[in-house]
Amino acid sequence: MLRKSNLFWILVCVVVGVSSLVQADDALIDDKYSLKADREAFDKLRQEIPAEKRHENDEKAFVDQMMSDLSKSPVEVRNGFSKIVSKKREIFSKDITKQRSDFQKDQKTSREKFMAELAQERKDFSKKKSNSDERKDFFDKNESKRKDFFAAQKEKRDDFEADLRDRRKNFEDYIKSKNDEFNQRHREYTKMHEENKKLLADQKKQSALKVKEDRKQIDQEYEGIKKQEPTILAPNESPGQ
Repeated sequence: MLRKSNLFWILVCVVVGVSSLVQADDALIDDKYSLKADREAFDKLRQEIPAEKRHENDEKAFVDQMMSDLSKSPVEVRNGFSKIVSKKREIFSKDITKQRSDFQKDQKTSREKFMAELAQERKDFSKKKSNSDERKDFFDKNESKRKDFFAAQKEKRDDFEADLRDRRKNFEDYIKSKNDEFNQRHREYTKMHEENKKLLADQKKQSALKVKEDRKQIDQEYEGIKKQEPTILAPNESPGQ
């Protein structure tokens, strides 16, 4: 019954939009990294619920589902949560690594193209007749273009890395908030698990006592039967004749 009640509560959370302990910074986290349950089956029930509220409910349901089965030990529940968090970290790190690699490749391609264009400009200029002033002016402009290009690339690279740092900080803050929420819920679950284990142990004990008492009663009835004088039957006589 406890399990069914928890599952029913999850459905109520989805329909009526009960608030959860989700941090305001959650909106900064890409949905693919979010710790939330698969809610596809409830989409029709959720259409009129605002997207932000659905997101909060999904994340609450994620923890609810992990703790809906009191037969699982607290260690098992924590290990399950830790594995999922580790998976999300792995996905996030892979995405960051790929985005950095793609950015570096784009910069390298752009840099090689630019340097080739500068080299072609110098080659074309060398074919023309020019005086010292014209040559100085050309090479000064050529060098200025090179410096401006590399300065612009550095600025883009700095902005890109700053954006990655912000995203990583947002992700770590988000994971910390989920860990804090989980730890609080886990303490409650641990208490409920111990109470449920004690209840089951008491029920098992009571069941064993009941079996023992029933057996004792049967044995007593059998002892009474054994103490009765046996009835001697005549040949071809059946009991009750």
